Amino acid sequence: MRQTTATACFGVLALIVIVQGAKAADAPSKLPDRVSAGVAERLYRLDCGHSLANDESVWTPGQNVGRDIEFSSTCWLVKHGGDWLLWDTGVPESTLNDPRGWSTLPKLIVYHLDKSLTDQLAEIGLKPGDIGRVAVSHTHGDHIGNVELFPDSTVVMQQAEYSWIHSPNGPNDNVNQLMALARKLLGTPKHLQLIDGDTDIFGDGSVTLVSTPGHTPGHQSLLIHLRKSGFIILSGDVVHLEENFENNIVPSLNTDKAESIASMDRIRNLMAAYRATLFINHDKSQTDTLKLIPAFYD
Repeated sequence: MRQTTATACFGVLALIVIVQGAKAADAPSKLPDRVSAGVAERLYRLDCGHSLANDESVWTPGQNVGRDIEFSSTCWLVKHGGDWLLWDTGVPESTLNDPRGWSTLPKLIVYHLDKSLTDQLAEIGLKPGDIGRVAVSHTHGDHIGNVELFPDSTVVMQQAEYSWIHSPNGPNDNVNQLMALARKLLGTPKHLQLIDGDTDIFGDGSVTLVSTPGHTPGHQSLLIHLRKSGFIILSGDVVHLEENFENNIVPSLNTDKAESIASMDRIRNLMAAYRATLFINHDKSQTDTLKLIPAFYD
């Protein structure tokens, strides 16, 4: 597996961070102990769309003005015993094979979908009704586009995120448009679990939601422990590109620059503490190298 450069150094600093990570296991944050954490059985990547944006500088302010950029959109499926957790739901299935595509911000970016989420689940014998939990990194439309396919699943998100999309508009019209779309796509889930901060999903340290605000007020990432692959962090949108991660570059669409940088720092610390690999959701150059369902990480 390809690792980002932030996993490289394990000198004295890394040892300090590992000790800090171990201490965090006893703190209210609910982070797992690196040695004794349980394991999930399998992690599957699902192709949840790809997009073309016409101005990369939105994600790299001050650079690449007017340059096109292609992003991947990725969902992940976690098997834990008899339980299934879906991480993000991608671009709406109604977009499938539509040459016009679909958009969250039509003047900026257009999404396309080549494979439906339903069909990809069927490749391993699953139906939407088999998914017990749907955890969303945040409420942008390319991450919650198919929540309605899982009416009987428990939707897990941060209280701060839910409160934000139901708050008054702010000064950024693009952000306001994203909030309005989020309210429409999320709807009113029958089973909604609102959490506050880091949360151990299964109670054994194998799958942990990690609070990483900044891209949105209630953004979260996912820390997974697998027996062979070790710890893997699913980025959500805490970072969009590896270059952004290496240089603390914050997209203009993020709701809080300082929180965004602090969350990137937190992910770096977790990568060192857990010797974890980071999978960056929208970094197509990395995504294209990763296993795709029915293949899996274990």
